[in-house]
Parts: sequence; C-alpha cells; structure tokens
Amino acid sequence: MRLLYILFFLDMLNLAVFLPVFNPFIKSIGGTPFIIGILNSSSALVSLLWNPIVGSLSDQLGRKGLLVKCLWASAIGSLLMAFSNSLIVVFLGKLIGSLGSGVGILLRSIVADIYRTAEEKNTFFNKCASFMSVGFLLGSVSSGFISELENGFSMAFLLMAAIMGVASLISMRTLPDDSATPNQITSETSILNKGVTELKSAAANLKTIAWDRYKSIFYIKGFYDFSISIIFTNIGLILINEFDVKGRTIGYVFMMVSLFRIAANILKLKFKNILVKIRVKNQIIGGGIVLFISYIAMALSESIIVFMPFLAIMVFARAFLDTILTEVITTKTTQTDRGKVIGAYENLYSFNMFVAPLFSGILSQIFGQRFVLGSAAIPIAISIAVANGETESEKTE
Repeated sequence: MRLLYILFFLDMLNLAVFLPVFNPFIKSIGGTPFIIGILNSSSALVSLLWNPIVGSLSDQLGRKGLLVKCLWASAIGSLLMAFSNSLIVVFLGKLIGSLGSGVGILLRSIVADIYRTAEEKNTFFNKCASFMSVGFLLGSVSSGFISELENGFSMAFLLMAAIMGVASLISMRTLPDDSATPNQITSETSILNKGVTELKSAAANLKTIAWDRYKSIFYIKGFYDFSISIIFTNIGLILINEFDVKGRTIGYVFMMVSLFRIAANILKLKFKNILVKIRVKNQIIGGGIVLFISYIAMALSESIIVFMPFLAIMVFARAFLDTILTEVITTKTTQTDRGKVIGAYENLYSFNMFVAPLFSGILSQIFGQRFVLGSAAIPIAISIAVANGETESEKTE
C-alpha cells in the first residue's frame, strides 16, 4: 500500500498550506486576536470531542468510509472559507473542517490494520516521516507565495479543498473495503450512541488511573503543552502585527521551523550516547530553561533578525522535550494501564489548544501580543519547578 504514504503526505500538505494563511486571512476580513482565539478554541473543542469518537465509529462502520467522510468534511470547510468574507460563514467552515481532524487517527489505524507486525509498522512510519516533512515544506512555501496573489487567500483555501478531494479519491479507489455489512449495523442511532458511550468511557477511565504514579509527569506535560499552545496560537500574529511579515515570508518562517525541527531530531540521535548519561529530570529541567529564556527573548525582540534565532532555539528545545516526555510516560506505564494513560496524556495538548486561544485572545486585547508571548514563560516555569521537585533518578534508555 504505497499510496498510504501519499495520503499522509497530502494530510500534512493540507495543514502546511493552512498555517501561514489563516491568521492573515481572518485579520483581512476584520477579525481581531480575540476573534481568532474564539475560532481556534471552538475548532479545537470539536476535535477534542470528535477524535475519541472516530475510533469507535470506525470499528462499527469501517475505516475507509469514515476516512472519506472526514476528508470531504475538511474539503467542504475549506470551500466555505474560500468563497466567503463573512466571519460567521468562516466560523462555520472552520467547525466543519475540524471534523477532518480524525484523518490522521484513521490513517494510523489503517496502517495498523494492513501491516501486522511491529517491525512492518515501524518501518512504514519511519519512511512516512520523510514524506510528511516534504509535505510541510512544500505546503508552507507554496502557501506563502499564493497568499501574495490577487484573491490569494481564497486560492489557498481552494488548494486545500483540492488536496483533500484528491486524497478522498485515492482513498475510495485504493484502500481495501472494510465497511460493515447491513446485519452488523443495527441503526444509525445505535452507532452514534456507541460513539458517545466510548467518550463517556474514556472520561470514566480517568478516575481509575493511579494518579500518585503519574501526576508529576502529567503536571510537567500539561504546563509544557500550555506554554507551547500559547506560542503556537500567537506566532503568526506576532509576525504580522509586530514585524509586518507577509505572504511568502511567513511561508519561509514555517519552512525554517520545519527544518529546525528535523535538524533537532538528527542532533538528538547523534548525541544519544551522551544524553543517556544525564538524568531524565535534569534533561527536562535543562530543556525547560532553554524554552523559558527563548520565550522571554522572543517577547522582547525588536526586530525579526533577533526574533528568528530565538525561535530556532525554541524549536530545538521543543523537539528535544517532546521526545524525552514521550519516553518518560512510555517507561512509567504498565501493560494494564498503558492505553488509557497514554490516551489521557496525549489529550493534554488538544485540551490546551482549546484553552490557549481563548486565554491569548483576551490578554492580547488588554496587554498586547508581546505580553501574551512572554506569558508562556509562566507555565514552563511551573513545569521546571515540578521536575525539580522530582526524586526520580532513572536515565533515558
């Protein structure tokens, strides 16, 4: 199934086209940072509620059919944004497009269905990372150039709709049919009820987690994700409002962010033998301190020339900490609770992407964009403090 690589590529390409143009587009039709915060938080809430249900529905209906529906939802949302300058219609398009957030989950599930052994799956995802990196680079650069054209924002959203349309055609024609037979489906209502039941079950599982074992790493990850969400929500607005960065230059910035992250992952592998000798606790504290300094420096930067090096440093530190924190939670979990713990752990980012835009939108209206960017230093400082209070002495493997 080599075309699965193309589907992952197209999914990342779609995201990369979206990121550089959305904030400038909303600003161009009269949106304020607060409005942008409402839009992003609302779509994040839809994703937060929808994604746990996608897995359950795919078990009932089959993954192929649901994947195609999610791809079309994403395409329809992009079309609505392409043909309207009304904030209300754009809001509706953003919410509909958020139903496409399940595409990544479904693609990973399809990979797990098709490739049976752990070695086959690991090989696929290792190769797939290259396709996704290329997709992000191409999407970022092309989006920046397109946005400079007449009706450039509309053209960018039309490109996104076309990308998802192509992905849906590939899915329909190439993926194996796994749709449920009529006697497997009792009714549409029962299927929806199953999804809601799964969501309630996931919430109930939170009560059964041994929080004494995991609370410290959850605190560290939660506040770390909150700081990252603040930066992610405001980086585009800072570039536009503070440094007057437009069009292709925004695309170049996102391209460089991708290159920085790739370089960080390569360096981490290169220095693995050195890092393994450093206590996990100290690695987390060190990475957190670098983030703290980079947040403050970016907030105080008066020129893009000063801003970009600290952005690069932040991306390096984030890539480093993402890997470390994943290793920690994987090591701490047991066979009996691994699924629900990691599920709750990963949802921290989705929750923070719901909270951070609202938080940022309100504060930016009062104190300005730079203050909000600098405020990301507060949650990362809390993460550092929690890590410093840990007595855990294990080393990464």
